[in-house]
Amino acid sequence: MSTSRTTPRRSPSRRKGRLVAVLAGLLAALTVWAPGAVAEPGPVLAGGGAAGTAAADAATPRGDRGPDASSQTIAPGDPIFSGGARCTAGFNVTDGTDVFIVTAGHCTSVGSTWYADPQLTVPIGPTVSSSFPGNDYGLIRYDNPDLTPEGGYSLGTPYVGQQVYIKTPQTGIHSGTITALNATIDYGPDGVIHGLIRTNICLPVGAGGGTPLFGPNDQALGIASGGSGSCSSGGTSFFQPLNEVLSAFGLTLY
Repeated sequence: MSTSRTTPRRSPSRRKGRLVAVLAGLLAALTVWAPGAVAEPGPVLAGGGAAGTAAADAATPRGDRGPDASSQTIAPGDPIFSGGARCTAGFNVTDGTDVFIVTAGHCTSVGSTWYADPQLTVPIGPTVSSSFPGNDYGLIRYDNPDLTPEGGYSLGTPYVGQQVYIKTPQTGIHSGTITALNATIDYGPDGVIHGLIRTNICLPVGAGGGTPLFGPNDQALGIASGGSGSCSSGGTSFFQPLNEVLSAFGLTLY
């Protein structure tokens, strides 16, 4: 089984050291952590990367803006940047006063201030919370009044066999089905994550940590944690359930 490099992008020397550590973690034994949990060996954390090629699903989701859309609107699936890290906006949420981006916790744990462009000239705002490992989610607060968070999605309830898809401007749309709930995965030196959604969707190069998982009719289901395999031969991907994040912070979708 092939694995793709999916941690946030950093310098070549740091990536090389990181890859060695991740490969060592692939040798960890499979462990079941809770009744009903599915433990998975070998996946790597989702991060940034060069844009890949993806075949579009027949049903294009609402709000698929394309790679040339204005950076003044932040939509689910858009890239976000912090120093050497490149990740992905999951969903926009609110506590009734402030608006936040939900993305992967392994991203917000290494980035303190986030931007809408790789040149770091269009600020979004700061990381205000991270939960990783154990969970894999974090919040970035919008502090830039010139940015418009895209909203209008409804919260869905994931179930095994449900048809789902991911999408980013760089990689297009990839679709598949949910194959398990309450999955536990071991990222080796990066830690263990519990309670994830497992799908048979590959995570293409360019689909960073936090990539949103959708159900039919614009249902918001989760955000990407990591995966394994390749889009040429199939793959497995894991997502932090969005309903857990909303419950943890008392938030609603924007």
